[in-house]
Amino acid sequence: MSAKTRPIPLRRPVHATDFAEHVRLMSADSDFRFSEEYEDLKQVGRSQTCISADLPVNRAKNRFTNILPYDHSRVKLVPVDDEDGTDYINASYIPGFNSPREFIAAQGPLPSTRDHFWRMVWEQQCPAVVALTKCVEKGRDKCHQYWPDRSELSLTYADIEVTMMNETTYDEFVVREFRLTHLSEAGTPSRTVKHLHYMSWPDFGVPEKASGLVHFARVFRQKVPPSKTCKPTVVHCSAGVGRSGTFIALDRLMQTIPTAEPFDIFGIVYGMRKERVCMVQTEQQYIFIHHCLLYVLEGRENDTGYPPHSQYPKPVPPPVIGQSGLPAPPPPPRIEVHQNPAFEDDEGIAESGV
Repeated sequence: MSAKTRPIPLRRPVHATDFAEHVRLMSADSDFRFSEEYEDLKQVGRSQTCISADLPVNRAKNRFTNILPYDHSRVKLVPVDDEDGTDYINASYIPGFNSPREFIAAQGPLPSTRDHFWRMVWEQQCPAVVALTKCVEKGRDKCHQYWPDRSELSLTYADIEVTMMNETTYDEFVVREFRLTHLSEAGTPSRTVKHLHYMSWPDFGVPEKASGLVHFARVFRQKVPPSKTCKPTVVHCSAGVGRSGTFIALDRLMQTIPTAEPFDIFGIVYGMRKERVCMVQTEQQYIFIHHCLLYVLEGRENDTGYPPHSQYPKPVPPPVIGQSGLPAPPPPPRIEVHQNPAFEDDEGIAESGV
């Protein structure tokens, strides 16, 4: 009986004491049960409308032609002069552990949408942005750089001035702090926005080890403590579905641990997919979430050599530009419309051509 005809249980909770055995059983026979469970998620939410995203005035604002926000959960910008399309951005509210709109999952900004991105951060009063992609991977543009890259440097995006206040580089990620000032709202205080940029996601697949992403999630919560009244944190990768969904699910699971409640990874991903298409976009990412949680439950975080809760690893100095002995970058691959190394071929992710 296929997933389309048989009833699908919406919750599949597993207690912490049973989780290791659960993962073992799911992994047997080349991850057969993981494959079955992930298959049950593939059509979740697909019948929901994306009318605003597909309007002619908005199509060029989408990085991929079939990764579009649903009308019911899309983030709406404040319209500019009542012009059509000025309320649109490819971003969706996503539930977290503390509230149904704890996160905003967004595509990586395009050159033409970076102003819209900062408008969203300002209007939604976002305390932080989590970036899970490099701007360029394997010679492919994944995300336009939307921030100033030098300390004390200010750049203006529409009416919002963004100033780099500080930047600290660690082994696998970078933590930045920006000051935002709205130039057309005289008397409105400036705001501070934290920017946590995970740089170690491989060009293909998922990280080899759980330790790096788990620690990054810990640092995120040190910087942005949970609060039932907090404004949403923006999370983006390239399309804003695969890596973004993986990170949000992991954050939610790690906050579940102290409650002693069972873990429902299927239910979490199901809930995210009701709000945005393709959240946790590959089976490999779905399995990786399980391995990350198991890594935490088994108490292996200290394997990295630094405490998971109290302090950061020692910062590393920035690389020297032009340093000798570095291998030459690989030539950029031939670009095809349906080719994107961030996604599995059978998912049919298509670039918008912009």
